[in-house]
Amino acid sequence: MKIGGEGLAGMKLVSGILILLAFYGVGTLASKWLHIPMPGNLIGMLLLTLCLCMGWIRMDWVERASAFLVRHMMLFFVPIIVGVASYMSGIAKDPWTILLSLVLGPVIVMLVTGRVVQWYLSRHKRKEEPSVQHEGRALDA
Repeated sequence: MKIGGEGLAGMKLVSGILILLAFYGVGTLASKWLHIPMPGNLIGMLLLTLCLCMGWIRMDWVERASAFLVRHMMLFFVPIIVGVASYMSGIAKDPWTILLSLVLGPVIVMLVTGRVVQWYLSRHKRKEEPSVQHEGRALDA
């Protein structure tokens, strides 16, 4: 067995996928057992984010696995596309509802995201301004 570059990279990929699957499983179990009205995969993702922010999980442990999964993400959409194709007769009866949701959904998400980012940046800028002015006064004196 080769423990060099490719062997170690493969081990990081497998261990990263196992970590991601563990968080998915914990989130799914938490959703079912605790009756949380939220999808288990979302709970698992939030737990993973929390563990990354707290430093309990290091980014390099899951970085290779997440890059691999993102690179091959299109494969995960194949079952969804096939499932939607089986409902084409229902979609053809009322296409306006679906078209409206396909257009308005992303527009609303972009507007809300933009507002949140603007709010965060203005709040962050206000926190930095007094310290910059204070430093300027100290240098002038």
